Amino acid sequence: MQRILVLTDEKRKFTDLENMLKESGEVVLNTFTDSLDLLEKFLTLHSELIILDVDLLNGKVINLMNILRSIKKDFPIVLLLSKEKMSICSKAFSLGIVLYLIKPVTANNIYDIVSSTLHIQS
Repeated sequence: MQRILVLTDEKRKFTDLENMLKESGEVVLNTFTDSLDLLEKFLTLHSELIILDVDLLNGKVINLMNILRSIKKDFPIVLLLSKEKMSICSKAFSLGIVLYLIKPVTANNIYDIVSSTLHIQS
């Protein structure tokens, strides 16, 4: 069983994604609206991927990524962000994000990224 940790305030979109992932039976999705809650679970649960909503974190996304990297260096991270936050991407790539998606995104867009990153059979 693979686990994804998601930091977002768009619960509905990730509920749709969770339903899509249940069909594979391979993935558990945990969503958080608070970065400290996400960090706590990152420390206690084995997980394979983190998805961070940059718009929720604003300028703190780089700090959170640095913390995540100090705990587990080669951990895959995907960013969701609006066009206005694109300036964060160059710094985020230097910290090793897998990729980013520019909003608006759909559950299907995120599912495609998750399934390719975690090698989930459709």
